[in-house]
Amino acid sequence: MPVVEHRNTVCPLDCPDSCGMIARLVDGRITALVGDSQHPYTAGALCRKMRRYPERLYSEERILFPGIRRGTKGEGKFSRISWDEALGMAAQRLLAARNRYGGEAILRYSYAGNMGALNRFAGHALFHKLGASRLEETICSTAAAAGWEKHCGSSPGTPPEQAAEADLIIAWGINIRVSNPHFWRYVAAARKRGGRLLVIDPYRNETAARADLHCPVKPGGDVALALGLLKSLAAAGQLDRDRLGRESDDFSRLEGYLQGLDWGEVVAESGIERHGIAALAERLAATPRTFLRIGIGLTRNSRGGMAVRAITSLAAALGLFAGGGGRGVLLSSRAFRADTARLTCPELAPPNLRRINMVQLGHALNRLEPPLKALFVYNSNPASVAPDGVMVRRGLAREDLFTVVHEQVMTPTARYADLLLPATTFLENRDIYTGYGHFYLRVVEPVIAPLGEARSNFTLFQDLARAMGFTDPPFRQSLEERLRHYLGGIDGIPTGIDPATVLAGELVQSSYCRADGSVLDVIGGRFPFAVGDGTTDAAIPCLGKAGEYDDPDLRARFPLRLLSPPHRDLLNSTFGERFVGQCGEVLVHPEDARRSRLVDKEEALLVNHRGSSRRRVRVTTDTREGVVVAEGIFWSGDSAADGGINDLTSGKLADMGGGGTFHEARVALAPFGRDGNRL
Repeated sequence: MPVVEHRNTVCPLDCPDSCGMIARLVDGRITALVGDSQHPYTAGALCRKMRRYPERLYSEERILFPGIRRGTKGEGKFSRISWDEALGMAAQRLLAARNRYGGEAILRYSYAGNMGALNRFAGHALFHKLGASRLEETICSTAAAAGWEKHCGSSPGTPPEQAAEADLIIAWGINIRVSNPHFWRYVAAARKRGGRLLVIDPYRNETAARADLHCPVKPGGDVALALGLLKSLAAAGQLDRDRLGRESDDFSRLEGYLQGLDWGEVVAESGIERHGIAALAERLAATPRTFLRIGIGLTRNSRGGMAVRAITSLAAALGLFAGGGGRGVLLSSRAFRADTARLTCPELAPPNLRRINMVQLGHALNRLEPPLKALFVYNSNPASVAPDGVMVRRGLAREDLFTVVHEQVMTPTARYADLLLPATTFLENRDIYTGYGHFYLRVVEPVIAPLGEARSNFTLFQDLARAMGFTDPPFRQSLEERLRHYLGGIDGIPTGIDPATVLAGELVQSSYCRADGSVLDVIGGRFPFAVGDGTTDAAIPCLGKAGEYDDPDLRARFPLRLLSPPHRDLLNSTFGERFVGQCGEVLVHPEDARRSRLVDKEEALLVNHRGSSRRRVRVTTDTREGVVVAEGIFWSGDSAADGGINDLTSGKLADMGGGGTFHEARVALAPFGRDGNRL
């Protein structure tokens, strides 16, 4: 009879849900992944992406052996070599680059393709030792984090369970059904008791389609909407002044600014009429049991950090940070505060190394002086996810750039490697995981042994350090030693919990998970509406100009605002191998389709001054006029027309945190393959 086993694991992908999972094995082979019914947040449910993960694990697309490039960069052709040869080559070429050009000629490019802490940060120590250029890891949430920290410091958000008792749940800039699906059960629970769901988002996404109310804010108009709501609440006497006095400081400073804020500007920037803002403000004032779920995507524009500042100020004015049944604010849970220096070992690095923002990889590969000569990519697929994709691929094609890629499948980036190394999946690793949408932590064992000759990030970089002759203490650590060292520096693990039980896989709930959902006590008891020295308008949330959206030259040539939010079957660019040759859809308002001479279901070319990308048109009123929506990062192809969606996005930075401005690109549309419009 076959041997059937069930083993615990945790999803490693960059998603707030960080699901607990059960792997089913038959005779040592994983046949299914299901949600862990014993995990309080996962509660037995699993998204469709991860249910199909065993297909990826055992796919013919898996890279299982080291390979050296043959042919032209970008062709994706490799000859198999041994690990000894691969490590020797990597060590020799990286050391040669350091010795000839200096350590700053080397760049590590990695991010959150694996959210297990040990494997996510496994390479930092080695590149610090080499004196490599420092990568600023800003591509996702730094603008959001910077905006939150301005007023809330390092405080956690409200536990999501609080939302189940809300009379109103606001999903502001987050498509819960796609990007935070396990939160939906709290929406369902609230609705069962009579609660309502309000979605604030520029287009009618899957969550908005199921909402009780959809507020279609303009892309980048979140600051204006939040300030408009505050202005309306204050003017109508709908704020509890006594509570503001008890729970906050300097509201008068913000109110003085709001009184002088022109309603015409608020309406123009937000895209919502004044009477609509007033009606929404009245609903908020009448619904004290409100839970606000804030998305990170709304911060990927030139006013992103300020948007979080304005939204959290609105939440504070409504008293949501004080918690209580059904009330709260959640951006990122911040449930466990870890000393990541125990993993990254910054003490190994020389002082004053140059810094490279990962959003601006295209510039770094093509224009930086002195130039980069070696690139090491893992936990990321920059040919697809980095903005200004044409420039990124041009840089990757440089013959004088030695590129190592550690990867699971043949991604667009892997095709440009000089040396391609096989990476394990999370099912083949031991690691520690926390979620940023919930308050739980777990250490997991490998479910199966590595397939082929795949090696984990941790094993790879320890082996490579030894091949380079490095003997510093971090390079002599075993995985278990590093895990124990890291665990000792995590704040949020309740006192009295035996570290041995955590290492054995016990699920741990953060000590910051307060039953009443209060955040105020962590902030310090009072929410500061003004921060800094108080001498500039930036001390308070305020409305500024947009970047590319407000550029008159670009507006004339490229009249449409582009949004590229998540797709339900992709996680950033992960799982792109399932859709090779497919271009995805673009949602186009009927009036924009008419002006661009487009019809439903035909292919169109999205173009701007940076590049082009082909998509299939869906003519719909789910998006507002002037806004086109291309969900998902589908992999780029070989032709000029088959560039990825990030060929159109800019390397310009958000207002705070050095984050990207992925949702602030302007484009034009043209029929593809008709009237000579094929590139």
